[in-house]
Amino acid sequence: MASSHRFLDSLILIAMLSFGAPTFAEEDCTEKKRTVFQELGLKDSKSKPQLLDCSWIRDAFTMLKSPRIPISSWEYEGGFRLTTKATSDNAKATIDFSLGIFSLSASKKSIFVASHPQFGGVGEISIPPIVASKDIEDFEVGTYVLQGFQSINNTPRVSTGIAGYFRITGIKQVDDALMVNYINWYDANGTETDTSIMIWQASNLASSKMYGPYQLEGAAHAAGWLSEIPQELQALFEATHITGSQSNASIASRLSIGPTAFAFNPRKSVVYGPSGSVETEALLDFSMRQPLYDHSVYKLQPDYRSLSLNSDGRNKMWTLSSGASFGFIVPGTRTYLTLGKSAGHESGIGYKIKQSNGHQCGGPCPFDADDYYSYYWAWDIADLLRVKLGLALPHSLQPYEHGKFPLPTSFKGLAIGGADYDEEQRKLYISLTKGDTLGKYARPPLFLTYKLKATTENAESK
Repeated sequence: MASSHRFLDSLILIAMLSFGAPTFAEEDCTEKKRTVFQELGLKDSKSKPQLLDCSWIRDAFTMLKSPRIPISSWEYEGGFRLTTKATSDNAKATIDFSLGIFSLSASKKSIFVASHPQFGGVGEISIPPIVASKDIEDFEVGTYVLQGFQSINNTPRVSTGIAGYFRITGIKQVDDALMVNYINWYDANGTETDTSIMIWQASNLASSKMYGPYQLEGAAHAAGWLSEIPQELQALFEATHITGSQSNASIASRLSIGPTAFAFNPRKSVVYGPSGSVETEALLDFSMRQPLYDHSVYKLQPDYRSLSLNSDGRNKMWTLSSGASFGFIVPGTRTYLTLGKSAGHESGIGYKIKQSNGHQCGGPCPFDADDYYSYYWAWDIADLLRVKLGLALPHSLQPYEHGKFPLPTSFKGLAIGGADYDEEQRKLYISLTKGDTLGKYARPPLFLTYKLKATTENAESK
């Protein structure tokens, strides 16, 4: 009997040597694949060859086991101000009345920031020490201008073809270059397709070559913020960056009715590519016909007009006065966090009305002047991946959490105009449009910082 067992064992060994035994890595991949398929709702991999790749499976598994973080994971640190002095003979070459579109430089010691909208420029200013206070008068003022504001609208170096309605909507350093997104603020016909230019040398704004315009697929829906996809997720999405929609524009019909996320590769198509069309992939996107709304409140899609005006008082998600200004994937988590503004969730929205404080609005605004705030929408990256895999549509997604962004009460009523994230320091920078009110006439953005607490202790897993 023993000899029979030995003979059988020998046959098994020969078979394993001949045909190959499953390795530990293969077994590990198989187990992870079961989990990935189950959580994403996948049934087969016939039409998706990437699902057969163990590396892709392991990346997806790691993401799915990462936490979704609640907004309470962000802890207020402090803030700073920036100088409003003009950096050239042009009086508008200043941060005064800037919407607050900015991006951290590669060194993380300075920011590239958009100028006064009427100048249409970009400059670089050193970040002063961040003061841990909720009183703007305590904040230090950054006066060290590394690079003065340089106009990028219809210059000898590049022509956007846009006159007085030019607005910068996104800035991002990619290698040594600076990519700048912009929009025609009043594109009444909704036909504008130009979205971007590229400054070859971010360290030489004054004389660097500029290239463009480029046309991001998605047009106004994509012509906004720019953020990098964390390294560990780039293979999953076959992209290195996300571009999204900026709300600082008119004509709602050509804009996304909700935050967006378009995955793309700027190194391939912009930084090291010729001017022209830039391929993007919509992971999150909305429209008037398919707006963002709370599926748990409205079982059927409500009429857009009544929804946008919050006529029934039940819309806590997105109104005609809402707008996203920045979005980024929080590294080490499965959270895509979008930030911006919203209003009218309590009192409703009117058009060119006189508000409760007597202010006459020039467009849509809440009936109650205090019904206005910085807002956030937090999305599950797994949902974005489902869109990537063709399992969901970009307009079908729902944020797992949304609401008022936790500003200190001293900054109540201000809107987030821009943001960026320092992964190494786990620090979120935000700008508040017209938040610096200490000047007699100047109204530059105010800058605040938040620290991400340890996600293992303060995270909500799905």
